[in-house]
Amino acid sequence: MRTLATGTPVVTPRSIARSLRIGLRLREAPPLGESASTVSTSPLSVATTAVRPLTPAPAPLSAVGGVRVVPAEEWDALLRDLGGLDTYTQVAYHRVSALLEPTLAVPVLLHYAGGRGDLVLPLLLRPLPDGSGWDATSPYGYGGPVALSGHAAEGFGAAFDTWARTNGVVATFLRLHPLLGNARLVPPTAELVPLGHTVAWDVTAGRDLFGLMHAHHRRAARRADRAGLEVRVVTRPTDLDEFGELYRLTMLRRGADPFYFFPAAYWEALRAEGEELGLLLVEGRLPDGALAAGLLCFSQGPWLHYHLGATSDAGRTSGASTRCFQAAAEWAQSRGMSGFHLGGGLGSDSTSTLFVFKHRFDPGTQPQPFHIAKLVHDRGRYERLAGTDSTAGFFPPWRASGH
Repeated sequence: MRTLATGTPVVTPRSIARSLRIGLRLREAPPLGESASTVSTSPLSVATTAVRPLTPAPAPLSAVGGVRVVPAEEWDALLRDLGGLDTYTQVAYHRVSALLEPTLAVPVLLHYAGGRGDLVLPLLLRPLPDGSGWDATSPYGYGGPVALSGHAAEGFGAAFDTWARTNGVVATFLRLHPLLGNARLVPPTAELVPLGHTVAWDVTAGRDLFGLMHAHHRRAARRADRAGLEVRVVTRPTDLDEFGELYRLTMLRRGADPFYFFPAAYWEALRAEGEELGLLLVEGRLPDGALAAGLLCFSQGPWLHYHLGATSDAGRTSGASTRCFQAAAEWAQSRGMSGFHLGGGLGSDSTSTLFVFKHRFDPGTQPQPFHIAKLVHDRGRYERLAGTDSTAGFFPPWRASGH
């Protein structure tokens, strides 16, 4: 087996989303209520020339109670100053992830200047179904508040509620970042919910990555070597067509939720933002040249993040996916990174086969706790929109059908 590395005027929420959708001519993902079997099985079509994703200009949002919206050009620098610049917090990822929302979302970075320090919160603002305001969410993956000290969160809950009500934001859903450990920064006004764990593979220098894997994974990697698998690590890939098609077939085979059949605009945006995202493509090919397995990852600072994976039928029997993960970890280690974040299990279930597969890469390292948080800023409007005052279950409730 050989591993190769290569380089290469005031507007409403509804009017923002409508005008951007028409202007971009996006192909939207299938509605969440639609079964996977109804998703188009035509080959993935990705334009040959990458187009940088457009982002809607936010409607005027008032600065209230010490909370302001940070200009996009200052976004990443402020996060870096506060020690929280990561793929999932940077502005480029929010531009890309906005394309996965049912209606075009507006990326915003909120900055709270409290008496005990600065705190920032990256979000996507989504127009409410009736166009009368917003709800907010973390992007697909992870997010949440960033600050140098837990003391910076003091007073943020009340200030955030005031800002949100002033600007028509009814509720906020956060997926906290396990590697940043930012659950401690969530205000007491939120409902903080533990939701399993994620796997962070320790790839610090000197660790025997192969030797510390579970015996099952070592056998799978050796099987891939015997099959003649050639693994190639491509930094900043300019062509995602072949991987994207194998990913689509993988999702069909697994009967995945329609959400995971990403629109062509998302793939285009990933490629266009590849430099900012630290995009990394790992390909495993059998001797006949067929793509047996592939990983799409993000690299930022000390961490490599696993984003998407795909495997052919031949790859499943040859251990190709396991060998690709090993190669990605070795690539990260060779560049002085400290961790390869593999994410969690299906539905955040730490007993699922997916979680077990991930944890076997580094069974001796403790998984990281994962949390979500639910905040209701305007109780009256929330109850009218949700038909209940409860935050149990899918949150916010009006997003359950993919609106």
